[in-house]
Amino acid sequence: MSGVSWCFLQGLIAWRPGKLAKGTLRITLGLVLRTLGQGLVFLIVARVLGAATYGAYAATLALAMMLGTFTGLGAPILMLRDTARNHDVLADSWGHLVATWLVTAPLLLLVLALVSRMLLPAGIDWLAVLCLGIAEIVCAPIALAAAQVYQAHERAGRMAHLLVVPALLRLAAALPLLLFVDTPGNVRLTLWSLAYLLAAVASLGYSLAMLRRDFGLQVTARWHELPRLLKEGWPFSVSGAAQKVYMDIDKLMLARLGTLGAAGGYSAAYRVVDMASLPLASFFTAVTPRMMREGKNGLSHVNRYILRLLPVPLFYAISVAGALYVLADLLPWLLGPSFAPAVEILRWLILLPVLVLVRRFLLSANFCVERQRFGMSIILLGAGVNVVLNLWWIPLWSWQGALWATYAAEGSMIVALLIAQARHVTE
Repeated sequence: MSGVSWCFLQGLIAWRPGKLAKGTLRITLGLVLRTLGQGLVFLIVARVLGAATYGAYAATLALAMMLGTFTGLGAPILMLRDTARNHDVLADSWGHLVATWLVTAPLLLLVLALVSRMLLPAGIDWLAVLCLGIAEIVCAPIALAAAQVYQAHERAGRMAHLLVVPALLRLAAALPLLLFVDTPGNVRLTLWSLAYLLAAVASLGYSLAMLRRDFGLQVTARWHELPRLLKEGWPFSVSGAAQKVYMDIDKLMLARLGTLGAAGGYSAAYRVVDMASLPLASFFTAVTPRMMREGKNGLSHVNRYILRLLPVPLFYAISVAGALYVLADLLPWLLGPSFAPAVEILRWLILLPVLVLVRRFLLSANFCVERQRFGMSIILLGAGVNVVLNLWWIPLWSWQGALWATYAAEGSMIVALLIAQARHVTE
């Protein structure tokens, strides 16, 4: 054995996981449990609703989640950034977040009521729209912000716990749906929307109770810096909304411009890709506070840190692509025969985790050095490309048009980010 190989073997034997590795592992384990819970919910809901009704549900949920990204107008990201750098500002940051939540959530519910009939397919019960809207616009953003408090303190175990609880509550809410499998599709959708809302309310209550116990935080608004927060936070909010538009607009537009069956198959395949990519999400969750601290030293420091981190998640993303291609034939067996078209869709989507990983690293580097307006412009570019191409291609090619629009949007963002990185290096 050569000297280099022997040194490598000794280093491997002597290696002990650091805080980042432990944090990633804890969050990954939490997200594994969350994925199992979400996977069971997905199987139950998809089988009970069927492809067409599931397509209506996916479109409604996509609209609610897109509007929900505006709740707080970026205050959760500001809270995460400021608290990661200085834990003493948590109480103030949380109070500011509550203030922006109280201002924005009611307005966004009104927007949902105004635009739902224009954007959603006809025949979806208004009660289903309202329930999903309250869950995603009012409850989910604050529950996620509660988990981000633990993320800012690098308490990965607690954060993973708060990520698992909503999935388990949603699973408990989904199980009774099996009793209504023979009812009309719109009734099943309304019943599931009510159960979804109850699970979201319970999750929010639990998250707030955890914050009160561990940090003494109350649901108390601090209004004195609201104008500054709205001014500083809106680029984060627009970026998040644009990213959500980019991720979910195809499902909404496919339901509106195509067929509900195609939207259901496409949404199911996309959901499988999302669940397979959750370990990548856990990795980003664990590493974000450190990337933000590196950002204080400039973009070059963040880039060097990213290059050290990239090989492992990239290997995972490529492995996931191969596994999804092989296992795609199981979808109709798991979800029911109405989801047979999802097999081909899933095989065409397998490269998405690799592209998303590269784009997310490049984009995160800019946010970590407080270039949020540039990051916002990149995400708006991707969302704009996706919307325009979906409007053009979905009427021509149905789900194939939505799929190629997604890849084109990812490619446009990566190219723009690489060009910007090259210009920064030469400056």
